[in-house]
Amino acid sequence: MNRAVSKYGGTAGSDPERELLLRHGPMLDRTARRLAARTGHAVSPEDLWSAGAMGLIEASRRFDPGRDVKFETFAEHRVRGAMVDEMRRMDHLPRRLRDQADKVERAHGKLGQQLQREPTVEEVAGAVGGELEDVMEVMQLLQPAVPVAEEIAASGELPADVRYDHAERQRALARAIGELPERLRILLALYYEEALTYREIARILGVSEPRVCQLHADAMKRLREALRPA
Repeated sequence: MNRAVSKYGGTAGSDPERELLLRHGPMLDRTARRLAARTGHAVSPEDLWSAGAMGLIEASRRFDPGRDVKFETFAEHRVRGAMVDEMRRMDHLPRRLRDQADKVERAHGKLGQQLQREPTVEEVAGAVGGELEDVMEVMQLLQPAVPVAEEIAASGELPADVRYDHAERQRALARAIGELPERLRILLALYYEEALTYREIARILGVSEPRVCQLHADAMKRLREALRPA
């Protein structure tokens, strides 16, 4: 933790960031250790801590005190997301984690056939005998990435040689999002543009937090299919 604080919070004029990292260091440690353990420690907690530290700093900049949510709740959501993104970037998903994912996917498919509908996260958790939060975490961790956040939140000047391709991707993504059902469009806007947590989105949409997880996965699946090269 000390090395990460020195790296991300030790520069001149960054005392508030240093204090932020020190104050919420235990949360970063806890989240990093938990996710690293899920990979059989194929990823080091320190690497995840560093990614989470950047997520925490970004959360502090985007947090709106006027919302009916504690900063700790908002920050932990963003920290976990930053760590999960780092794991995806490193492509460290060991056999143990893939086995867990296969178990969840098999249960999901079997329930879908039995129920003749999309099973809920609660039903999948019950089928695999796991904790609801653990099943949600596995689903989020192994969900193939769609560059929604990067495209929606893109800012700054791009190099000339990639500007055209970036614009084409933005147009394709905008078309794909425009074809989604209204509820999924709202969810993506709340999650990626407004940076709301699943809990906040659940309150707005009037559904459970696991249902938001399920809807988000559905939106990502639809976008991947829409953006898949012909």
